[in-house]
Amino acid sequence: MDFPPLGHLRIASPDDVPRISVVATAAFRYSPLFEWERPNHAKYPEDTLESYRAQFLDAIQSDDHIVLVREDAYLRDENNKTAAIIPDNTGWTAPKAGERVIVGVISIKLDPGSRHVGKLKINNGCYLATPHSLNRDLNQRHYDEWGLLSATAKRKNRVHRHSTISMIVVHPAYWRRGHGTQLATWARDLSRMDRIPQCVSAAPMSQCLFMSLGFREIDAIVAEGDKDDPRGVKTLLLEFGREYRGEPYQRLILRWIVKVTKDSLVGLVRWTQRRLNRMQVQGNEKGVW
Repeated sequence: MDFPPLGHLRIASPDDVPRISVVATAAFRYSPLFEWERPNHAKYPEDTLESYRAQFLDAIQSDDHIVLVREDAYLRDENNKTAAIIPDNTGWTAPKAGERVIVGVISIKLDPGSRHVGKLKINNGCYLATPHSLNRDLNQRHYDEWGLLSATAKRKNRVHRHSTISMIVVHPAYWRRGHGTQLATWARDLSRMDRIPQCVSAAPMSQCLFMSLGFREIDAIVAEGDKDDPRGVKTLLLEFGREYRGEPYQRLILRWIVKVTKDSLVGLVRWTQRRLNRMQVQGNEKGVW
């Protein structure tokens, strides 16, 4: 078996992007990082949606990402259960109450050299054009600063080549139903099955979940407060499978040794066959054979 059983999860497709952007906006609104990076969300909510559309569409169409979703029965009043602003022109048409809709999503960036590259993909669909966001909701300086802080922390702790949970979110209207646990558990089980360490930058609301699944804190990522937002922001860099560190490189070396050995044996067999053929030709000419 290449992957843990999907169970109630399914593979995301480009057609899912409009709904996923609604779920991401509704859920990430409760993250301190959202307030740090997107202070103008209330004024430009459509830019927030477009930004998440672009991010998830890129992940869905990228061979080195796996994106899974969880569905539940649609609640007609779901927008009343989030502090985020969900505009009417989301590009997604709400179904009838009770019909199945996406309520949770996880994006996993695979480790370099993963055997899963290009698998669990559904790239066909009508929503294929990359959306364009004006990013008016962003504090661009905060956004860029956080990207640098996160990358630096991962390199310092030598987890930048791990499998990474890039994003995991559940719409607030469907919290406390186990959806986030199912998504995170699948990612953890993939790490365990492959014996590949995995990391995640966890906001306060998800830290207990990941720690209950065996992730351990290795560092804190901190942006100090400034004149734009004196509160600053902090997440924890968590790691699962620390004992697997080094194994991917050992496997790569072993694969290289096997390939070199195989190529050498194939070359030796071919050389021997050519030598025997020449000897046979020479023997026939001399009447030896």
